[in-house]
Amino acid sequence: MSNMVQTIPLAASAERTTSGSGTAQKVPLGKRIAVLFDATALDTAAGDKLDVYVDFSLDGDKWYNGCHFTQVVGTGLAVTEWAIFDPSNPATTTLNVTSDCASGVVRPSTFGCYIRERHVVTSADTPKFTYSVAAQVQKF
Repeated sequence: MSNMVQTIPLAASAERTTSGSGTAQKVPLGKRIAVLFDATALDTAAGDKLDVYVDFSLDGDKWYNGCHFTQVVGTGLAVTEWAIFDPSNPATTTLNVTSDCASGVVRPSTFGCYIRERHVVTSADTPKFTYSVAAQVQKF
């Protein structure tokens, strides 16, 4: 049996200056989801910060956080990070998902029927962060 990979764009490459979230995307049930965060341009001041999250939902209404990519600062370099979610490797304890993950943290057993990108821009000046986020769903 061959593996099938489906790419789901969560945030197209674009300049972002304010906080917001991407459109919820239906996720086909699969074994593994790899999410790529690719920050390509950070044309902003030292006090500006970007936090990018990956959220999941069972119903498209109530969201819980599965990943918080490493916080990007305005004078930082371009960065690319992966987060892997694999529900076939469940956690051994319950996860409190009432708050967001800390910077650089993934809750790998998190899953849901819907996925979205969410970002928070903290501004000391006029921030300009250019990045994209895409999920690759591997089905068996």
